[in-house]
Amino acid sequence: MSKMAEDETGEGIKRIYSDYDIYACEIFNYGGNAAFAIGQDTLYIDGKDTTILVITARGTKTWQEAVGDLFKGWTFDEDKVHKFLGRSVWDNVYDFEEEIWKGIEEYIGKYPIIQTTENIKILVTGHSLGGAAANMVGARLTNALKEGHLWNSDATIDDIYVYTFGAIKVLTTDTSASSGYENIHNIYNYYDSYGPNGNQKSTNVSSIQAKFGHTELYYLKYDEDGENVWDSCNCHLMTNYIDALERQEGDDSFIKLACVSDEDYLYDDGGDNNDELENQDFLDTEEFIIEGSWKSIGNEGFGQAQPGAIVAFDGTHCNFFSPYDTYAIYKENGKWKLDCTSFLFSETLSFEVKIINENEIKIYYGSTCTTLERE
Repeated sequence: MSKMAEDETGEGIKRIYSDYDIYACEIFNYGGNAAFAIGQDTLYIDGKDTTILVITARGTKTWQEAVGDLFKGWTFDEDKVHKFLGRSVWDNVYDFEEEIWKGIEEYIGKYPIIQTTENIKILVTGHSLGGAAANMVGARLTNALKEGHLWNSDATIDDIYVYTFGAIKVLTTDTSASSGYENIHNIYNYYDSYGPNGNQKSTNVSSIQAKFGHTELYYLKYDEDGENVWDSCNCHLMTNYIDALERQEGDDSFIKLACVSDEDYLYDDGGDNNDELENQDFLDTEEFIIEGSWKSIGNEGFGQAQPGAIVAFDGTHCNFFSPYDTYAIYKENGKWKLDCTSFLFSETLSFEVKIINENEIKIYYGSTCTTLERE
């Protein structure tokens, strides 16, 4: 739905709503800025007819929206910040959320059954700028329910579902507002083009955190044909996120990371333990080149690679034991291996290599971890 929402007429979202039997579709602001759609469906859940209210926010489409995205990335201006649920949020996202909230009120006025139905569930979704607006709408719905003034008094926190894709920054802080918003899931590609690891990161419009809820983080840099979509700036496109979701089962090119939040977000909340990001493998290891000089920067090191020492790989020799050791680096069963043969002892040891990025690697032998940073 988030993908089909990204047109200029609204016909795409109408069509996908119809395909999923979502009726009473109303579109707002198509042909302008802050476009979104609202519809409803009736599903038989737990033996009861249940109304599903669906809200879909469009991603950045117009030049005005693009300028708004970029402006907040370049400068911090108090005039461009609003208070929202006790947090400071960027004005272009705030304005979008306000439009959606007015649209919801208008929609409920037209379809009052939304207020009175005993069984209701609410799904809010969006991509990019629309993802940020959806994030705020989800937070506002959640807060309204907790304070007892949501327009449907029969709804519970378990009835509000929020999924955003590649959402740009909402909050002006570097961290997320996670506590109390466990129902908000921000699906985010580590390589998102406009995020801190993307090829358009200089725009500073997006981040892994700075949102309400929790971030479901994953690596995906190559499409199903093996094309490097990072180079073409496609890592932010909704099609890339769809590709990731379709490939996440049984595909080692999709690596799901721990959920990122300010508080612990553990298995009983639906996520993984909070593993440190730097302990995760990078995906683009097919292109990795180890040749060059590296400095041991960890608290321990193997052989001659003690903290502060320089380890050099010249294509044939390295100096884990002596300057005349030979080595081979290769991939086996999806993992990188380093075989090092000692010139002095004619003994070959096999190490496991985890590539943090092109300039940092971790080399494991038993319980010893040697962390190397490229010189």
